[in-house]
Amino acid sequence: MNIAQAKCIPLEQYLERQGLQPQKTRQGGRELWYHSPIRDGDENPSFKVDTVKNLWFDHGVAHGGNIIDLVREMCSCDVRDALRHLEQTRLYSPTLSAPMTSSSRGASRQSEASPRNQVTEGEKGKSGAFELVSQSTLQHPALLQYLTKRGIDHDVARKYLREIEFKGPQSTGKYFALGYPSGDGFEARNALFKGFVGTGKAVTFHDMPDATRLQVFEGFMDFLSYLSKDKPAQPVGAVLVLNTTNLWQRALPYINDSRFEEVRLYLDNDDAGNAATRKLFESVEAPSKLADMRSYYAGYEDLNAWLLGQKA
Repeated sequence: MNIAQAKCIPLEQYLERQGLQPQKTRQGGRELWYHSPIRDGDENPSFKVDTVKNLWFDHGVAHGGNIIDLVREMCSCDVRDALRHLEQTRLYSPTLSAPMTSSSRGASRQSEASPRNQVTEGEKGKSGAFELVSQSTLQHPALLQYLTKRGIDHDVARKYLREIEFKGPQSTGKYFALGYPSGDGFEARNALFKGFVGTGKAVTFHDMPDATRLQVFEGFMDFLSYLSKDKPAQPVGAVLVLNTTNLWQRALPYINDSRFEEVRLYLDNDDAGNAATRKLFESVEAPSKLADMRSYYAGYEDLNAWLLGQKA
């Protein structure tokens, strides 16, 4: 697949393959608005897709582009790897010389609007999710290499991660990734992919008997980075991983638990981390027991970037 071919893939179809659905539409469906897939904390959907131009723009960071630019942002990869990733989605048809925009789909939409082909919103959301195929002990060399690049100790990772296989909706191809349990599925990561496999994401709680301290991490890579630094036998206290700052409210019952006398917050040094930290301080019953730990990795975006900086 070359760049011109990749640009023919409709952005909304790609986002649906990633399990993302538009939260609102404007201009008769030309504009689709999503929670941003390239940053956390986008409570008011500010990621716009123009289905006619097949371009995106994230108003939260005042940045946009084409589908290749989006994949590079989401997967932290170069153009070559972005093209390889897009080719694996099998969304490109050689018969297309331009994206199937909303204007060019109008006739086909009318012909497909029979009751037999209509799908309810709930079914649509489910069909757009990645499906788990299998899970096993972490051992794939490519995944271990990815962890090494992220500075994560392999023994630490094996305690909390699974190696998962999954497939996209209406797809026969299978993919593999690191899997971190979250709700009814897994947070999935590999060198080219960052997403969720399942239909219901949630916070992840690692309890510890008699713990009086709760440590709250934004993502599992931050949690594993914390453990990889000194490799303690176990975390110091109970651990809560948000998996996204959008789920900050689900942290409140754990933070408000009276057995936790101290709650340490390890969120990102960015706008989303700032917003989530502020909301937690404003919403908990006893804000005096909260401690914002971000000063310890000031100058770095998150704990993983800080860990890599210590190893440099």
